[in-house]
Amino acid sequence: MGFMDRLKGAAESVQAQTSKVGVGASGDQMALANKAKALMASGVDTPAHIDSMEATGNTDTPGGAEHSITVTVKPVGGEAYQTTFNQYIYPSAPFAAGEDVMVKVDPDDPNVAMIWGKA
Repeated sequence: MGFMDRLKGAAESVQAQTSKVGVGASGDQMALANKAKALMASGVDTPAHIDSMEATGNTDTPGGAEHSITVTVKPVGGEAYQTTFNQYIYPSAPFAAGEDVMVKVDPDDPNVAMIWGKA
């Protein structure tokens, strides 16, 4: 068996194995994961209130449902403001409109935020 035959066989083997687990994360899911990673590293913990949450219909493999979330961010010593972002919410850590939460806010762009936990 020649080199090209072995290469083709290896590619077919990988394809067969990956077809069992699906395609993987979408580009939007990867963008949200990267945003979360950046906020974890440099985000500022800030109190907020969930004004609304609307499911987008997107889900991910671990069982999360993506929501469009509007919050009123209440920075200590600053003016409250409203921002909207998408985030996956999981059954093990549910959130609902009307709740007070902690968000992580990008110190360079206060409109970049994600819910980080209950207040």
